[in-house]
Amino acid sequence: MKIIFKGKHTADIRISHYIKCHCLIVVICFMAIAQLFFNITCVKAEDNSRLRIGFTGSAFQDVTNTDIKAAVSVLIQKVVWKHFGKGESRFYETLPEMATDLKNRKIEVLATPVEEFMELRKQVPIEPLLISSADKGTEMEMVLLVRKDSSFRSFRDLRGRSIVIPMRNPRCLDMYMAWLEIMLMEEGSKGLNTFFSSVKDTRTAAKAIMPVFFRQADACIVTRQVFELTAELNPQINRELTIISRKGGLSQGIIAVDRRLPEESKEKLRQAFLTLHQTPEGKQLLMLFKVRKLVPFAPGYMKGTEALYAEHSRQKNMIVGKH
Repeated sequence: MKIIFKGKHTADIRISHYIKCHCLIVVICFMAIAQLFFNITCVKAEDNSRLRIGFTGSAFQDVTNTDIKAAVSVLIQKVVWKHFGKGESRFYETLPEMATDLKNRKIEVLATPVEEFMELRKQVPIEPLLISSADKGTEMEMVLLVRKDSSFRSFRDLRGRSIVIPMRNPRCLDMYMAWLEIMLMEEGSKGLNTFFSSVKDTRTAAKAIMPVFFRQADACIVTRQVFELTAELNPQINRELTIISRKGGLSQGIIAVDRRLPEESKEKLRQAFLTLHQTPEGKQLLMLFKVRKLVPFAPGYMKGTEALYAEHSRQKNMIVGKH
């Protein structure tokens, strides 16, 4: 197997925190590939066919480079070399680079955050195959948190205050920023720096909560999953912080395939991913990372996310029209 790393991936949080969906879907994909190699018995080691899968750099924001290499190494040693012989994983820093390789059929499967999938589908012939599902279903919710003992009761109350947000995706407009910019535009603000006194990004979503908890910032935006998991570790967070705004019905990680693949190949891939939670190793990994299972993609799963970005475009076009 040939493993190609393009770009450097570093992080400042241990993998044991396991609360960022973007990194969860990637590790799950490695396990799904392993399951695929077990299930497709018609493929022999001497066969010239191979599975080539691509990942974006943002998928590893919460996992160190050492952790990535260790996960890949274990799967290669236990599964790939023994059962398939020709597999290839490619890691990308930019979406154009990934799009070019897919156009040239250098990869067939993609594992990306939903916002990157939406950007890539404008450029390349891909279709969603599966979506990640947590304990409460496939949908994700973003929340705006403040301290309960503060005077903030709405987004408008945060004018002139400080906010902490997860690090912005350099490849496209992520959902955190799309939602935040919608709220800013609704208040007639020209941007982050004109509305807030200070804006700080954190390497991980979990670290966005603590400055608010310790009164170092007035508000933060995270997912409800991050809020609940952090509160499990420290119940005082749930007692002292409160949600003043929320945006739900959003998609999580997407596994997509080259639309030009034969239907038989797509179905084999789909079945391999769907049965991942039925294997001991796969089930253990899914439980560890708080993902219940992967489910077949249906168009309705994207409705909330597409509505968010449509509203962002509408608000932006209204502002442009006024000027």
